Amino acid sequence: MKVWWITLASTYFLCLIAGMNAKTTYIKGYYVKKYNKFFSFLALVILVLVAGLRNGIGDTPVYMGGFKSDAPSTIAGSIKLLFSGKKDVGFYFYEGILKTIKNDPNVFIFVTSLITISLIFITYYKYSQVLELSIFLFITTGCYLVSMNGIRQYLASAILFFCFPLIHERKWQIYIPVVLICSTIHKSALLFLVLYFIVDQPAWGNTTKWILFTGIALFVTYPISGPVIADLLGETQYGEYKNALVSTGQGANMIRVLVMAVPVVLSYMGRSFLKGKERYYNIIVNFSVINLIFILLATKFWIYARFNMYFSVYMIILITWCVKYMFDERNTKIIYLSCIGLYFVYYWYEMVISLNQTYIGLYF
Repeated sequence: MKVWWITLASTYFLCLIAGMNAKTTYIKGYYVKKYNKFFSFLALVILVLVAGLRNGIGDTPVYMGGFKSDAPSTIAGSIKLLFSGKKDVGFYFYEGILKTIKNDPNVFIFVTSLITISLIFITYYKYSQVLELSIFLFITTGCYLVSMNGIRQYLASAILFFCFPLIHERKWQIYIPVVLICSTIHKSALLFLVLYFIVDQPAWGNTTKWILFTGIALFVTYPISGPVIADLLGETQYGEYKNALVSTGQGANMIRVLVMAVPVVLSYMGRSFLKGKERYYNIIVNFSVINLIFILLATKFWIYARFNMYFSVYMIILITWCVKYMFDERNTKIIYLSCIGLYFVYYWYEMVISLNQTYIGLYF
């Protein structure tokens, strides 16, 4: 258990030092804070090492076993697999390439962690403006730990997260192929083909309101809407849960809902302060609202929380923007410290009381 607290403390303070040595530059009409790269890199190294050297967290042993038994061991076999029609061929092709280089499941876990964590970290470095708070929240909201469980989906999520500016820049000819590639890693990534046309609409405009209205309506009418959603998910990785989706129970607790509601509520209250401050404001807000909808549905059945793997990373950026832009200098410090304290308590609750050792397992 100590490794989690050491990771939290060390990465936070390294990023804090990086912030103390940061430079502010003016790029395309926006002031951007560039954290010191050396100390930021050290924080990234710690996150990658902790994630990459694990062997007993969540479904990691299952993936390691699958790497040994299912992944092709030759380049020819990997290429043949691409045309086999097998589900998630992109992920198995990726496994096969790694297996050709080094037939060691520990290498597979390390390289996957390196790609996933690095893409997420770089995106926070570029866009969050408060890197140490972003990394602190990435860990304390549970995103970091979950990235070690849903390996395939988080790999797809990290790639899409890294590429989200393409939505604003209307580079569909790049973004759509990226989504299609990610869908070969985890089919649920196809959802982002639809979201490309939705999320860059004005935050708290009609689109945001319709997202909220639709989500709340699905939640309230779940006895009716549940079977409809089950049919829609029937052909995806979640199809095996089709029967369970029409019932309630085994859902996320309301504490998680409240945690994910915080940035959405704050951004609505401070929409006049936030608007125009960041070029990707609309995208981040709308993704955060979608994140809230899925965790709300997850109180009915836990499988919906799998979609939060895609959207919770955006929520973290929104929190940092709320802290940075909504308050004057004195109150910003108070809110910042309150954020650190409250999310630390939540992390303690999740690790010590909610998850304990049942999820985390043996680390090394």
